[in-house]
Amino acid sequence: MKQTSKMVMVAAALLAGFSGNAWANGTEMPPEPAPYTPPPAPMEAPAPAPAPVVKACDEGMYISGAAGIGFASLDSGQNIFNDDLDSGLVLNGALGYNFGSARLEAAVGYQSHDLSNYDEDVSLLTVMANAYYDFDAGSGVKPYVMAGAGIANADSSDDDSETVFAWQVGAGLGFEVAECTTLDLGYRYLKPNDFDNNVKFESHNVTLGLRYQF
Repeated sequence: MKQTSKMVMVAAALLAGFSGNAWANGTEMPPEPAPYTPPPAPMEAPAPAPAPVVKACDEGMYISGAAGIGFASLDSGQNIFNDDLDSGLVLNGALGYNFGSARLEAAVGYQSHDLSNYDEDVSLLTVMANAYYDFDAGSGVKPYVMAGAGIANADSSDDDSETVFAWQVGAGLGFEVAECTTLDLGYRYLKPNDFDNNVKFESHNVTLGLRYQF
């Protein structure tokens, strides 16, 4: 029993001596490991800019119709009919294509006027190719200018009829009143070539109509 106690005491002394020598020689316990920090997430490439949105009604085919009043003059060259035409009804219809700012159309027009001092009337039927350029003023308003060329057939109540070359220029305002639908207020100056016997005709037409784009 005494022998066992001595052995325990010797072991304890040796352990204490070893620990003291370790501290004396500057030996320290290893530091605790740093906490784990995950690497940053990879940077994502910026999303591409969205493509410009094109409204369904910015381009495409359209039909239009208009009615109004024409202020025409007829000059026979002999001071007989000068400015003696009453104002008359004007009707226009067209089928065209809108390219965005520019438009092209095929149009048919009709107008009729009475001679103020005679029991006779004159009607004019036109077939025109027209070109337009629209300016976007914002808020659904588009001013425009136009020009056209084609033929005009003049017919009088005494069965005289003649077809000549004709041209027109004009301007107007388009108001978007519904999706793909435009209210058109327009002015046209219409001038056919001279008819037989140097009869001259010209007309200033004001119309109001609708244009619907498919």
